Amino acid sequence: MFSDELEKISWEETTKAIYSKTDADVRRALGKKEHLDVNDFMALISPAATPYLEVMARLSQKWLLLRIYCL
Repeated sequence: MFSDELEKISWEETTKAIYSKTDADVRRALGKKEHLDVNDFMALISPAATPYLEVMARLSQKWLLLRIYCL
């Protein structure tokens, strides 16, 4: 079950990992052209990503429009 998988996660370690992400981690994630991984996701939701919220919003809109019109 999914709940069993959630119980395996150390939320304390996950929180530490998120808060340890740097500006460089965020820029690396934003620059990826292929699929992002869990570390990229953690960078993008970290406090280090705050200055990039507008950039992330524009990229989100861009990818949404590409999916809508290029399917």
